Amino acid sequence: MATLIQLIPEASRVRTVASVSVFGVPWPIHKLAAVVVGFVAAVLAFWFTGSGNAAMWASAAAVVVVWWGGYRIGGSRWDDGERDFIAEHRSHC
Repeated sequence: MATLIQLIPEASRVRTVASVSVFGVPWPIHKLAAVVVGFVAAVLAFWFTGSGNAAMWASAAAVVVVWWGGYRIGGSRWDDGERDFIAEHRSHC
């Protein structure tokens, strides 16, 4: 006989992250910061090196660092919902 137990997330684990409205869509601040930092890194890298490849790599590295850094600092995903919780905690038969 199998028993289904529904887990409830702990309230202390779920944190809200500050967001800003971009064209009416709420974005977490760290995602907007990643886009801005990536643009600035691309402009500066292109300015100093004159190479599109260097600008692309610099912007990609800057975006990844800021995006994932903000994700780690902010805790759990900002849009965690019931669908995401069930997907993460379902047992595989």
